[in-house]
Amino acid sequence: MRLTAQGFVAFGLIVCFAAMTSACIPRTTPPAVLTPPEEDGRPDPPQTVTITPEPSVPAAPTPPPEAGADECAVITAPGEPIATVALADRIDPSNAPRASNESERLLFRQLYETLIRIDCLGRVAPGLASSWRLDADGRTWIVTLRDDALFSDGTPVTSADVRASWADGATGSELRRDVSRLVRSIVPIDDRSFAITLHSHRVDVPYALAHPDLAVAKFVPDSRWPLGTRTSRIAPDRAAPPAAAASALTLTRDNLPPVRFVVASADARDLLDQGVDLLLTRDPVALDYAATLPQLQSVPLAWQRVHVLLTPGRSRSTPPLSEDARQVLARDAVRGDARGARGPFWWDAPPDCAVTPSPARIQFSSTSRIVYDAGDRAARELAERFVGLARASDRSAAAFLDALLPDRPRRTYERATGLSGEALSQARRLGSDAGYIVALDSRPVDPCRDLQTLVDGARWLDPQTIVPLVETRMHAIVRRGRSGITAEWDGGLVVAGPRGPR
Repeated sequence: MRLTAQGFVAFGLIVCFAAMTSACIPRTTPPAVLTPPEEDGRPDPPQTVTITPEPSVPAAPTPPPEAGADECAVITAPGEPIATVALADRIDPSNAPRASNESERLLFRQLYETLIRIDCLGRVAPGLASSWRLDADGRTWIVTLRDDALFSDGTPVTSADVRASWADGATGSELRRDVSRLVRSIVPIDDRSFAITLHSHRVDVPYALAHPDLAVAKFVPDSRWPLGTRTSRIAPDRAAPPAAAASALTLTRDNLPPVRFVVASADARDLLDQGVDLLLTRDPVALDYAATLPQLQSVPLAWQRVHVLLTPGRSRSTPPLSEDARQVLARDAVRGDARGARGPFWWDAPPDCAVTPSPARIQFSSTSRIVYDAGDRAARELAERFVGLARASDRSAAAFLDALLPDRPRRTYERATGLSGEALSQARRLGSDAGYIVALDSRPVDPCRDLQTLVDGARWLDPQTIVPLVETRMHAIVRRGRSGITAEWDGGLVVAGPRGPR
């Protein structure tokens, strides 16, 4: 039986499915899931063009991999391993190991490792690498792989494999674009060690090596999935078409029960009724429904993304949105768990490393659209809200827009437009639109490089005119009696077992 009454949640007339228990519980809309209390007293961000923020993760001595496991466990009570995971987005094996959505981020993290790990408290631990040291030149890191570093087919991981994993497949000699924004060069020394020069000149810990874009994989002929370095593997699905995105797949693990990943084709509540053990979601309807089921618990994860507004031609003297206004925007515009963005923000922290913006120039938009990433629901909701406010005539809307879109007398905001891929990149480069809603990492591993990358993709952008809007986060809905889920520094999850993340 399929659930088709999602649109009638507000009326409480929803048909009930049989859950894991025998009771029939109606789908109602209870109070929203509680979130941690909001902090006050944050300082205003200083006005500056060049930045080096405070470390997004604190420097600390390297602990063993097991350190911090209890503190970073999503569910602290002991329980059975996770058996079934529900995914809200489609999975495309051709994207591996670089995820394009939240579902791929969750799945790919079970397969592919980075050279170092950073736990939820910002502590650094070995990942695929066992050690790293700064060379005498003060710029190059000498990294050594673990003795037991193996791909999932049992073959050893070598320094040449790491280099090949990061290389551009078209040239084979140059680094991929997403890698090159973090890594300047990688040179194998022997089979197990290599020299990496990062763009960042930090001399304590090479945090950039924990970035998911630097996960190591090995591409093999006649396989839809690149080999990873964890003990998890995707079981072959001989019935799936070669080029099709996966809708369901099984993850096998050495000495651990397999995990079934199922992609939700419609209402995520259907999967909760069918007994999945883990669902990551921001959907308030799914969260409210889970709150009515005693066999489920909802755990908020780290604030992961901050949405900002980039406006061509915006003046530095224009006052930013107040914290109160950002909180109103989060409440009124965004569905799911959101809060007003809170400073200080990593893109305007005290200066220490240079970011090179383009020479100042007057930028006039030729279109009246606000552009957002078509795959980002929160960005779409914000863009549509701005268009609605721009059409409003009441004083409260006008006061809000004076700070948000101060140039309305010479510019109109008539429509919200979702773009993706090269079309989105080109639109940002041209800067001919009224504005751009962009989602940034709340805790980047290399803030200076992230800001430089943002400026490189929009040469008209003055970093001092970035307008913070809202922050969003995911929730983990977990079936009671299950455990073995560990959170990492960026809110990503590793579904482990008694042996830990490996």
